[in-house]
Amino acid sequence: MEVTAKNIDRLVTIGGQTNGIAPNEWIFVPLYEAACNKLNSEPVSLVAAQRMIKEIKPGDRVLLLTGFASFPRMIYGETDGPLGVASLARAVSFGLGALPVLVAGSGDMEALRPTVKAAGLNVLDYSQAKEAGTASAAELIFPCVDKEESKKFAASIMNECDPKAIISVEAPGPNKKGVKHTGGGKFGEESGKFPGLEYLFYEAHRRKLLSIGCIDRGNELGSGTIEEGVRRIVPYGNICQCPCGAGIACAVKADIVFPAGTSNWAAYAITAMIAYLLENKEILQDVNTEHRMLEACIMAGAIDGGTSFRLIMAVDGVGYEANEGVISILHGIVENVLIEKTYHFA
Repeated sequence: MEVTAKNIDRLVTIGGQTNGIAPNEWIFVPLYEAACNKLNSEPVSLVAAQRMIKEIKPGDRVLLLTGFASFPRMIYGETDGPLGVASLARAVSFGLGALPVLVAGSGDMEALRPTVKAAGLNVLDYSQAKEAGTASAAELIFPCVDKEESKKFAASIMNECDPKAIISVEAPGPNKKGVKHTGGGKFGEESGKFPGLEYLFYEAHRRKLLSIGCIDRGNELGSGTIEEGVRRIVPYGNICQCPCGAGIACAVKADIVFPAGTSNWAAYAITAMIAYLLENKEILQDVNTEHRMLEACIMAGAIDGGTSFRLIMAVDGVGYEANEGVISILHGIVENVLIEKTYHFA
């Protein structure tokens, strides 16, 4: 089991991305190792999957967050984030029998909604989704409002949904000065354009709920768990390119943080590990579904943040063939181990 998780995690921590990180900059493995050190050196995908299976039961709700939409270049967000949420929504619904609740700003939701549909789940209003049963996800739009209103809105979501876990995939979080950034160290004073999703994490901590952050560069929610490592390892981690000068390192913590080559890949690894533990390979999307998810995401207006904000079939500069290759290898790892368990090969 641990070896399987290590193979999965090694796959998703390869580099080759752009968007503020050159392909020859070695950050993903040391960030991952810092995350492992917070978990007694256990593989992150294994700990995350085990915690989710233990704490999320049929009929429960799970909040799934993403969001990088901002005016003028990323009105509908980017391709890193929605696909990871869609994959986890499959795991929550098909694997755990719980209701995934999608939470994002209005622009991000425009791309997230069709991406999750392409993954095989209908997306409904929360009131409808509660009655619809399996193969459904709920959506809740988190508005861009000030700090006090964000606190109130986060508390109202928590009260209404009573979730058992909260998971973020590529959602920006504030640094120690309260400023949010891109991976390239920019945005800074414009960070007020992002919804205050961090207040959902603060509420989760207060209520002692499972929290997981899927990240890549350390500017995302959950990165505060390894903030020291982000500041030491990541370009602009300690000193950003905006007037705040306090670096991109997000200060918001999670119980489990999963750094990977893209935030989507961290989510895929958790889904793959849940598929393995539940002995159901269908929980993880197949290659054709992955292609359909990415196509749906860009057709809704999400851009590739790694290639000059273009509407192309890529995530952080990594083309669709490579992303589908990751899914193919993840399936190979899971399926081969399950075959071995079934037939007890010598």
